[in-house]
Amino acid sequence: MKKERNEYLEIIRNLRGDPEGREKAAKYVADSDCYVYGFPAPFSFVPAFYREEELKFMEDTVRMTHGILSKVIRRYVEDPEYRKIFAFPKAVEDLILLPCNYEEQLPISRFDFFLNEEDRSFKFCEFNADGTAAMSRTQIGCEAVELSPSFQEFCKNHEPKAFEYFDSWVDAFLETYASDKNAKENPNVLITDFEDAVTLSDITRCLDAFERRGVTARFVDIRELYFDGEALRDTYDNMAFDAVYRRVCTSDMAQRYEECKPLIDAVAAEKTVLIGHFRTTVTHAKMVNIALLDPITEEFLTEEERAYVKEHVLPTYRLRHDTPGLDIEDVKKNKNGWVIKPEDDYDSHGVFAGGDMTQEEWEEKVDSFVDKGYVAMVFHRPNTCKICLPGTFDEKAEDYGIGDWYSMIGTYSYNGKFVGFFSRMGQEHVISESHHGVSIPSFRLEGE
Repeated sequence: MKKERNEYLEIIRNLRGDPEGREKAAKYVADSDCYVYGFPAPFSFVPAFYREEELKFMEDTVRMTHGILSKVIRRYVEDPEYRKIFAFPKAVEDLILLPCNYEEQLPISRFDFFLNEEDRSFKFCEFNADGTAAMSRTQIGCEAVELSPSFQEFCKNHEPKAFEYFDSWVDAFLETYASDKNAKENPNVLITDFEDAVTLSDITRCLDAFERRGVTARFVDIRELYFDGEALRDTYDNMAFDAVYRRVCTSDMAQRYEECKPLIDAVAAEKTVLIGHFRTTVTHAKMVNIALLDPITEEFLTEEERAYVKEHVLPTYRLRHDTPGLDIEDVKKNKNGWVIKPEDDYDSHGVFAGGDMTQEEWEEKVDSFVDKGYVAMVFHRPNTCKICLPGTFDEKAEDYGIGDWYSMIGTYSYNGKFVGFFSRMGQEHVISESHHGVSIPSFRLEGE
């Protein structure tokens, strides 16, 4: 990773910042359908490159993480006492416990972690399951940088290849669906979310991938569905859906329960197959860190898995006055050592790192969220990497605008198999587009 990045940066410098390539890349994304918060999805002009041995490390990490989290989900479903660790509202717990007739616990997920490229040590940031998204941002970012003279020069000595995210997801989806006792030979597939919340650039590519497989699929806003007791249907033309790719997050559903009731009722009646099932909420919620480090979890993990959790999972506590082992005054005083997050949300909503705030701001923020459904997690400072941005830049700028950004790796997992990346970099301690971060185009290096 680092060696190839430095080589790429040197190419950019030799091209005096590659203004032609940066402008082409920015225009490509601006002309695409890949928008975030109403703007072209922000991305790095400098890609990440992975050799075979590095990808083997990613595959092993995904396999181990998927196995551990699958065990946690199973225990949650089976053990009422274990559920108490997560403290979900009853409505959410009821969703998680609805029937599910296939074995795979996490059909789709993404594991975000802070990686030290020198020794490959890392700490997890979070585990995504509900609504795992953004595959199109990585894909389109790759297509954009491929247009640049910098990339073409790099290709003189290497064979970079972009990862594939959509056909492989359809394969995994259909594999999981086929294992369900209620599976049909030619299912109608529904992709659903709140239309104003979904990443449409992902959805269109998923629909195209289903079409390539000869599978009937469509996107329908969750509010435009109805359940007639026998089938979940589209109010537009009464099409019945046999399988559902759930993009809507449980936290959104809990807040808008009545609007989602047709889907919920169809799952409860076992009249449609939900992939991923509501039980993936167990790993999506931030309380999973608390559960992973709990003695009960240690009992059902192997010795290797226990060591893995201890090494890579950051200590996390419910931000409550009655939480054992948490000194709220220490959280307030030691602002650079903590980050606070909602117990169950996504896209960095409501996430605050003390290192980005003044002491007074941090203390006020912590006080405002105590006993309000938040967790406090020990802060891990990410490593930095040098990148620059696409688009126009000041050609007199020092080092052509190349600078240090905090780095976070995101690995996609389909049925426990590594398929690619949605990695990000930022200049704040919360790394996401909502905090002025950028995604990283990621490539494998063939034969290296």
